Amino acid sequence: MKKKQSSIVPISNEQKTHRRLTRRRFLGTGIGAGIGAALFTPRFTWSRLAHQAGAGASQSPAGFYKGMCYSAFPPPYDPSTANQTCIFFGSDIAYNNMAPLWGTGYTSSSGMTFSGRNDLQTLKGMGVTLVRLYDWEPRNPHLNFLNYCTQLGIKVIAPVSNYFLRPGQGFEQRETLIPALIRSYRNAAGTDYHPAIAGIIMGNEPHLNHFGAAQCEIFTRDWVRIEQRDFSGFSQPLIGHPVDFGKRNEQFPAWGFWKSLLEGLKSTATRDLQNRLFLAPQPQNDASYLFENAEGSGKGYVQQTYAEFQKPLLFTELGHDRTKPNYLNVVDGQLKQSIAYGTQHPEQLLGICHFQFDDKVWLCPTGGTCPTEGSFGVFSHTNTVLFTVNYVSGDFTHFDTGPCTNQQLKPDQLTQNPVYNTVVADYS
Repeated sequence: MKKKQSSIVPISNEQKTHRRLTRRRFLGTGIGAGIGAALFTPRFTWSRLAHQAGAGASQSPAGFYKGMCYSAFPPPYDPSTANQTCIFFGSDIAYNNMAPLWGTGYTSSSGMTFSGRNDLQTLKGMGVTLVRLYDWEPRNPHLNFLNYCTQLGIKVIAPVSNYFLRPGQGFEQRETLIPALIRSYRNAAGTDYHPAIAGIIMGNEPHLNHFGAAQCEIFTRDWVRIEQRDFSGFSQPLIGHPVDFGKRNEQFPAWGFWKSLLEGLKSTATRDLQNRLFLAPQPQNDASYLFENAEGSGKGYVQQTYAEFQKPLLFTELGHDRTKPNYLNVVDGQLKQSIAYGTQHPEQLLGICHFQFDDKVWLCPTGGTCPTEGSFGVFSHTNTVLFTVNYVSGDFTHFDTGPCTNQQLKPDQLTQNPVYNTVVADYS
């Protein structure tokens, strides 16, 4: 039987990928101004953070998250047209209907059973312990994805799509939409956040996506208020706000955003917010900048950022595009030194998410030479279709673009590119 439409408004993803990645700067040089204190006394301990995030056996012995950004849609997915379809609406890779991509298989409400590409098992085999997602439609069911992650020992950074933070879209409906989001992250019993969820990230690169620190501050404060009011028995996963690495009249990238956000949130103690916040920068810089000499200061970006804000960092995107001649050396240095530094300073660096599992399919649908913005994956797409999934209307929980007939998903065969071996060697 066809389900009723929900009253939640449509989610528009609009990933500004061309603009977003070309505008981020590779900040290897600059006029430096160091911070006086080398390291402050840590306010955080890994044991506390790990407990809050539900971390444990799924991580490396040192507790460092070895993550991967995941949004592995096949053709004809394109973020600019995704919301015109039922299957790609909201650009939600983690809901049950996308199991043919990340899972072992999928059974339609029609009774037909289809195969699965099993990307999550591939990630597990690569040594990945954390998956970072980008978009999440709360009306969709996600339990199968979260359960499979738990089965494999993989944690999840669950996203709040940009739509929810944009004025004129979902931002003004926070009293309705925040509870809907929290409910969509629950375990099977509905009694807590799902154990797979290690953290929640709110939006992506606000400077480039039509909202700012002010919206992030208000949304975060309302989130913990609504948690306390409606979900007071729930655990307290970490909270971050992924920000691009462009430098805007500030000493170091992203510092201006964090100064504004953290100043606005400093008086909020609800649900232990201050001990849940982490910083989520997204650099393409080499390891020297990140850990040794940022802006000619003689100190690494991570060390100085932690000393300034006393909040742990987690790189929610870290990588280098394959159009650069030295890309493998840069990626290898980023990963190796991140793992080494995070193991030595777990209060400063919680983990990394390599950007990303696959090339952007709308820019590079069949492999080969990609535009800069499309060439960050460890896998490349091919024109080989593995199988075709035929959906029926009963497979969908909402019908904003309906009727949901003749919807198909055609998982494509992915092929390893040279970054794959580098990531596997460093993560293993």
